[in-house]
Amino acid sequence: MERLRGIRSAVVRRITTTNLMAVLCFLLAVVPTSLYRPDGLHEVNLACGVATAVPVFFAARNLLVSWFLAVLLVLVLPRAYGARTGPELEWGWPWTIGLTVAVGFLLYRIALRHHAVVVVAVLAVTFVATWPRLNDWGDAALPGFLATGAVVLGNAVRQRREADGLRRAEQTRLVALEERTRIARELHDVVSHHMSALVLRTDAVSYRLPGLAPEVLDELDVIGRMARDGLTEMRRMLVVLRAGDGDGAAPQPGLSDVEGVVARFRETGAEITLLVDVGPVPTGVGLSAYRIVQEALSNSGRHAPGGAVSVEIAARGDVLGIEVRNAAATRPALDNDPARPRHGLVGMAERVRVLGGEFAAGPTPDGGFSVVADLPLHGEDTA
Repeated sequence: MERLRGIRSAVVRRITTTNLMAVLCFLLAVVPTSLYRPDGLHEVNLACGVATAVPVFFAARNLLVSWFLAVLLVLVLPRAYGARTGPELEWGWPWTIGLTVAVGFLLYRIALRHHAVVVVAVLAVTFVATWPRLNDWGDAALPGFLATGAVVLGNAVRQRREADGLRRAEQTRLVALEERTRIARELHDVVSHHMSALVLRTDAVSYRLPGLAPEVLDELDVIGRMARDGLTEMRRMLVVLRAGDGDGAAPQPGLSDVEGVVARFRETGAEITLLVDVGPVPTGVGLSAYRIVQEALSNSGRHAPGGAVSVEIAARGDVLGIEVRNAAATRPALDNDPARPRHGLVGMAERVRVLGGEFAAGPTPDGGFSVVADLPLHGEDTA
């Protein structure tokens, strides 16, 4: 949904830009001529100005066709104008400023959207199309320079955008990897807890159930040794995962701790309603639910301060549904830098993906924001 909204917004911006550029090209084709000539605006100049704007106007719909129309105008408009051009006539330049800007804009857009083969072919055809209207071969340098400049500029902008896109994708990937490592640390804590419990329960069997057969005691002894070995290896792995991240001795939070994190956010003055309608859940699911609510509340506090927040956690069949919804901000956002990458949603989505659930986030019609996650409940022990 967010991606479609971004694409739609980009299309609207592109259409708006081309429309404004079409108006500018029309004015640059008509105004200088009408101011320059004693008889002012003439129907010939007006018609040629409209013709100049047409390729630019349709550039957002079919860029290459618009360029082809512009090339035809490069060939035809000097004859249509005759001696009715403006100051360009004294410069020995057979095209109006408006047509020059129109062709340059189209070349820029082509370089911005197409690869080198298409760009070079378009540049060559445009350059050749100027020759029949030039008085001398020495005049070919200027149109060649202008056309090449527009193409070089468009290519530079395209490469910069591609580099920015790769950088953002790499940042997103790194955030997902960091979140995955954090999930691994937390889940290893959970597994270690269960392994410790298994060792203790195994050791206690011979005391709780005296009189067991020797072969049963031998089997329990093997199970106990295997559990201790697994616990030892798990602790070593936790040392590696937690390198530089504190001692990690504190137990991992779960669904029962959500009320506590909501209470801490309420202490900041936030208006938060909490509804939890669920029994025991798998330990990993409860941990992820806690982290999702924690991150969503942090985001609402940064980006929508003063807006009411609702947190709803409920079991629906074999799925744990989580929805955190905030209203529009009533105070200026604490973090309103649009250039700063937003990676909180990436981390939440990665958590849900690891558990095989579904995640959605986006603006609401009332100007707020919602985070919705569905986490599967089957396949684990509950805690």
